[in-house]
Amino acid sequence: MWSHIKSTFRNLLHKQQIESDLDNEIRRYVDAVTDEKISDGLSPEDARRCALAESGGIEQVKQAIRNGRAGTLLESLGQDIRFGFRQLRRNPAFTWTAAITLGLGIGATTAIFSAVYALLLRPLPYPTPSRLVYVYLAWPKTSVQHYPMISQDFVAAQSTLKSFQLFAGFVARGDHNLTGKGEPIRVNVVEVTANLLPTLGIVPRPGRNFLSSEDRAGGPAVVLISHRLWESRFHGNSSIVGRAVTLDGKSQTVVGVLPAHFLFPAPGIEPDVYVPADFDSDTSISLQSQTYRVNTIARLRAGISAQQALAELNLFAAARAKGYPAFLNNFSDGRMIAFEPLQHYLIGDDRKSLLLLLACVGAVLLIACANVANLQLARAMTCRHETAVRGALGATRRRLVRQFLVESLTLAALATAIGLVIALAATWLIRQGGMPGAMAGTSQVGRLIQTPFGKLGAAVEVDGGVLLFIAGLALLTTILFGLTPAISGSGIDLRTALQGTALRMSAGREQRFLRHGLLIVEIGLGVALLAAAGLLIRSFANELDKNSGFDTSQTLTGVVQLRWDTPKAMVTGFVHQLLPRLQTIPGVGSAAVTSALPLDHTLCPNTLMVFGDGPLPPLSERKSGCVISITPDYFRAAGTPLLKGRFFNEADNAESAPVAIVNQEFARLYFKGDALGQQLRTNILAKNHEFTYRAIVGIVQDVRYNGLDEGIEPEIYLPVDQVPLPRLNILLRSKVEPASLTGAMHRAVMAVDAHQALFDVETMDERVADVVAPRRLVMLLIAVFALLAVVLSAVGVYGVFAYSVSQRKQEMGIRMALGASRTRVLRLVSMQALRMILIGSALGIGTTFLVTRWLLSMLVGVTSHDPLSLAAAWFLMTAVALLASLVAATEAARTDMISVLHSD
Repeated sequence: MWSHIKSTFRNLLHKQQIESDLDNEIRRYVDAVTDEKISDGLSPEDARRCALAESGGIEQVKQAIRNGRAGTLLESLGQDIRFGFRQLRRNPAFTWTAAITLGLGIGATTAIFSAVYALLLRPLPYPTPSRLVYVYLAWPKTSVQHYPMISQDFVAAQSTLKSFQLFAGFVARGDHNLTGKGEPIRVNVVEVTANLLPTLGIVPRPGRNFLSSEDRAGGPAVVLISHRLWESRFHGNSSIVGRAVTLDGKSQTVVGVLPAHFLFPAPGIEPDVYVPADFDSDTSISLQSQTYRVNTIARLRAGISAQQALAELNLFAAARAKGYPAFLNNFSDGRMIAFEPLQHYLIGDDRKSLLLLLACVGAVLLIACANVANLQLARAMTCRHETAVRGALGATRRRLVRQFLVESLTLAALATAIGLVIALAATWLIRQGGMPGAMAGTSQVGRLIQTPFGKLGAAVEVDGGVLLFIAGLALLTTILFGLTPAISGSGIDLRTALQGTALRMSAGREQRFLRHGLLIVEIGLGVALLAAAGLLIRSFANELDKNSGFDTSQTLTGVVQLRWDTPKAMVTGFVHQLLPRLQTIPGVGSAAVTSALPLDHTLCPNTLMVFGDGPLPPLSERKSGCVISITPDYFRAAGTPLLKGRFFNEADNAESAPVAIVNQEFARLYFKGDALGQQLRTNILAKNHEFTYRAIVGIVQDVRYNGLDEGIEPEIYLPVDQVPLPRLNILLRSKVEPASLTGAMHRAVMAVDAHQALFDVETMDERVADVVAPRRLVMLLIAVFALLAVVLSAVGVYGVFAYSVSQRKQEMGIRMALGASRTRVLRLVSMQALRMILIGSALGIGTTFLVTRWLLSMLVGVTSHDPLSLAAAWFLMTAVALLASLVAATEAARTDMISVLHSD
């Protein structure tokens, strides 16, 4: 083995010396044989001729020895590579067309694969991530899934379950004011158990983690801060550890800083400040119990299977349900506790979008490969005379196939380099969109690229695994577009190819079958991609066309979050001071404050309701509705029309009779549409859960608070003076450009309380854009891939028929010489193209029927087999492909009969 390697290197590195020695040795042998023949009585000329004949020829012997020499294969490969480069340099138009076509496919495929690999395949950036799970409640017979555990059950589970090494949790607390030096800023706060970071294997640097003594009700006022906040607010100064910060007016001591690249294990949350959990150790439940929804992350104990852990969880759930009070019967009925890998929880529904994008970009790559394969087949035909000469000179078919494949691999390497540049640029954009705080600005690019890649988009990069993928992709594309031309180009008849007339003959039936088959595949894939894009575009249009119940134009929004324990009088006092300042801003038509903005259903609390007089019914029979606290001008500012009754006015205050306005769905569901003047009883913000009578004074149009593609829920609007909620969403309807009012809105808030931060300042149009961003991104990407497929297919159609026409010029000339008109020649070529286009389109429609079930969860108001989308895809692909073939057919019709016949 070692001696063979040494011989290989010696033969490659000292080639000239070895060749010289070989030549001298063979010549000495021939000279010796010649001398021997002369001594036998032959003339010098005859002796020399006999010596050469016996030896087999000097060059022939040398070549035979070279073939058996170590390193010959590497040397011949080097020769093939150099020859391949020369061939590509001789045809720059072909080279760059093929390289750019393949580069686009390879780059797009690599970028999407990088996201799939980072989000679905690569382990999470925590130690032994395979044992990390997200624990949740579920009701299998209902649509309720992934419901967080309640705090009493969580505390009981921590001390009971044995299948888990660590059982940790967190509660999102939303945005809070951080004050101190400079203006107050809004920070996202999350409450975590002391063992959450150890569960994830994360150690704060600088500082320390929370202590178990701090993880209890009434514990010390300590916090951890994110590395991002540490650098932006405290300039990376390590002395912040041990110092106090003020959070919502309360002094808290910083005990540690999270690592720079730590990603919080929850979608949509990247906290700035971490506070210790303060769950009560009492695990009993009553109407007076303070209950939280705890997102639970656990680490499975080594040696414990998922089935064992699930069995213990459900035994625990059954045991806990027996101790619930009667009013929780509905809550415990059919309930189970389950878990899923943490990675699945973080990705959520984005998994389908990613796999769909990967499938679509793979189809584009196949179209690109089919295109280049057709180009290669055409080149193989034009070079068949040269190939025949090489075969006549002794090149074996195996060597010819290898030469074609090496040339294809060289082309694939160039395309891969182009694709790598494209992939690096695309992954950089994805990574920027996934960085914490990337959405803080108003950049539309940032809004567009963050989803569906989400926060884990920050981990998307071209690393070793992706480079291995792109190398494999280069080899795969070489086989896809190079193998067929290599076999076809090398399998020619030498006698026919070497005849001069063969240069003007058309390609054989097998060649035409291959080229036409590849073209049909291109068209079919193009139709399938166009159909998918059409379905998503129609779905997106349906989503935007839904009557949302509010007017997004000329509106600016912002948020002020008071502390949740702020007294009611202070909330109403803040609103009464703020509204006049907002209303007097130049350019403002109407101003309002509300506890929840449209499309912001997460901040719309539910209240229990009872209708009619008499004793309260059982809890299971009480109704619920979404409560929204508003000022009188809210509906005018939001553009929501009044259908019956009246709006609130200044007389609807804390001293007046309780009133309510409801939406259409509420009136339809509970009063068969006739809700005006009816009474309802609610317990929102009531002490001891007392129910208060309220008169319904108005009915307004339904507003979509829970997203554009979700159903309408019953909604109750209450006056701020009667039900003040601490989250204050500002809504301004302006007569000028809404964004120009941002500074004035900020100054109005600061004039009321300089310690309150104004945040999430956006126009309503921008808020809607944020909601539809995931669907819009997937739609745009698939639409881009579909258009790229159409362009590539059109180029392929033109290329095939342009080559076909060039090969059939003699036939066309003879046809016209026999009386065929140019129109008939044009129709001849066009009908042949139309047949193939129709076959490819039919194949594409059939493929669409098979694969569009992947799109079901992404469609709104349209079926997966929507006739309009399928017909549009078929028509567009047919029209573009037919137009490309007509260009080639027109060239055929312009054939000069005399010049063609004279050239024969």
